[in-house]
Amino acid sequence: MRSRPSPIIPLLLIVLLCTAPACGALSHERLVYNERDVQIGTEHDPSTSSSPPTVLNSHPARLTVEDIRALLSSVQVSGWSGMVGGLLRDPTPIPLLKEEELNLVAKPLVSALSQARPDERVFFSVPNLAVRYNEDRTAGSLFIRGPYLHLTLQDHTAFVRTDTAGGEDYKDPRDFKGMHLWLARPAQPASLSPADTPAWGPFEKVHISMKIQDVLAARSLPIAAQTGQPVPQVPAAQLVPVIPTLPTSKGSSGAPTTAESAEDLRLMLRELSSANLELRSRLKDQAQDMQSLKDELAKLKQELTDSKPKAKSRRKPAAPQQ
Repeated sequence: MRSRPSPIIPLLLIVLLCTAPACGALSHERLVYNERDVQIGTEHDPSTSSSPPTVLNSHPARLTVEDIRALLSSVQVSGWSGMVGGLLRDPTPIPLLKEEELNLVAKPLVSALSQARPDERVFFSVPNLAVRYNEDRTAGSLFIRGPYLHLTLQDHTAFVRTDTAGGEDYKDPRDFKGMHLWLARPAQPASLSPADTPAWGPFEKVHISMKIQDVLAARSLPIAAQTGQPVPQVPAAQLVPVIPTLPTSKGSSGAPTTAESAEDLRLMLRELSSANLELRSRLKDQAQDMQSLKDELAKLKQELTDSKPKAKSRRKPAAPQQ
């Protein structure tokens, strides 16, 4: 009597055939640029979906180097170093990429976007070029979906990770260093509908979305070109407004009139006065807090002095009289 073949082997083959494409998609990664320890490439985008409702990226994408520079130079990041940094001061936004870093990554990012597939995104990893043998990196990924550019950040060299107080020296994926992404004025972050919002992963808490054409148009405005460095979108108490040099009327079409220039100047002066008043009020509050702390410290010192027992003087016993 012939024995029947075991059904386990065919089942295992079916499972392997079904899971192999998924595993390949998850582990698929291609390096496009790998020089000076700067790595740029494409990887699978977990926020895409090939099953209904289909969610795919607008890749391959055609952007110029100037477009990428304009988009990324508008992005700024704030955060703190360690556990105590965020308690002592408010984080100040800084450029996501320095000028040297932007010069290195702009062209490779354009190349990676032109090679990415609809289910892929572009990742970047940039070390601190000013410090050797530093483990901290500026790392993240970006992708284009419809009219929007989405960017998520995992790490930044300007902010060190939280001290584990002698624990294991490993990078905790939940340590986001209090990072937050901003768009510098006059650009504005995109307000996404639920249908346009990417399905961010559990460790992708630091992200921002922008409408490409709106940001490029905002960057080309005359006021943006004249202010030099863009002003980050931070609370008014942290802002020091910059009054740009107003353009002079040359009689050409589109040139601002004298009335418009005067109105712009008055508006900037009002913003400057308001920011200075808020800053002065904040400094006054900080001075009061410092005085309160000094009074408490003096009181504690006095209580400590009063609680100490007075040392008794030691005298030699008198010699017995003979």
